[in-house]
Amino acid sequence: MNALFLSLLFLLTSTAFAQDLFIIKKNINPKNVLHYKADVVQCKLKSVTPYWVMGEVDGHIEDLTTHEKTYFEPKISYNNGTEVDFSMGALDKMGSKLSDKIVKVRLENCKPRAILEIRDQETQITEISVVVNMLMVVKSMTITGLDSVGSRVAIKIEN
Repeated sequence: MNALFLSLLFLLTSTAFAQDLFIIKKNINPKNVLHYKADVVQCKLKSVTPYWVMGEVDGHIEDLTTHEKTYFEPKISYNNGTEVDFSMGALDKMGSKLSDKIVKVRLENCKPRAILEIRDQETQITEISVVVNMLMVVKSMTITGLDSVGSRVAIKIEN
């Protein structure tokens, strides 16, 4: 019985799963949170997908609208199965304030991590908080995550 249970557990964990990488929150409608998930199949990165959790209403999930895709849809530039590099319009809008605008998703023991190089240091991002005005122009962005030794960091970038 134990062998059957372990075999089933291995089969389920080695086939397919999706895991949240990081979230984006805005000061407007802060309960609506944009999640980025990595789709992993048999320990290979297949895609990175964004989706909204609409906490302002009832917590249901929504896809990006056509307008939102301009800013938040991942533009994949590299995928070798264990690493995916992507950019997105929202990071591009920060201009030279953010030196590296490529998010690298790496698999470590089949677990994906999202990495962004900030001020010449790799940061595993967990959350991006954005302050926008009523015209949805970004005023500032705070990137929260873990540095290379696992310490929590928060980097604020003014626009």
